[in-house]
Amino acid sequence: MSNDIELEKDIELEKDESEKGKEFINKEFINKEVIDKHLKIGKDIAGKVANDFGQTMDDIVLNLKSIRKDVDSKIKDYADNFLKINIDLLDLGDAFYLKADFPGVEKDSINVEIVDRDLTIQGYFTGICEDAGGLNDKEHRFLIKGRTFGNAKRTVTLPQKIKADEIKGELSNGVLSLTLPKIESKKVKINFN
Repeated sequence: MSNDIELEKDIELEKDESEKGKEFINKEFINKEVIDKHLKIGKDIAGKVANDFGQTMDDIVLNLKSIRKDVDSKIKDYADNFLKINIDLLDLGDAFYLKADFPGVEKDSINVEIVDRDLTIQGYFTGICEDAGGLNDKEHRFLIKGRTFGNAKRTVTLPQKIKADEIKGELSNGVLSLTLPKIESKKVKINFN
């Protein structure tokens, strides 16, 4: 019987402590002002996190777009390199000097154009082994196929405009040499009060 009495006392103590806990919760945590204050703080934090996340996502998207442009540009450059004309371009001070390789290309198959600062050179490289005689009539098998053939084009943007009417060119042993005189920049003195 004493066990039953002790058990009843323990149950009563638990009820008393539970009631005290409810009173504490009711007084301290279920106060509407406190709840509203905590909700506002929570909303502010959530808004800041969402805003920061949104800005981070925008930054990621912009970076991905930039990377895509770079990759597209590199792929285009790589694809264009198959029929790109090999050149050297030098700055001589008062002129640019360009050398371009056109092995086996006839003079009439080379075209040079200048628009503003963009210099474009084009040429047609004859078909592979066209001079072997009778290749079109016979079956053939390439052992090595490494020569460029077909239309080739290269456009270079020069750092400065040039005097198009004073360009000098020469084709010798499959190498085109161009001298491109620069337009002299005018220096203007600005007077001010």
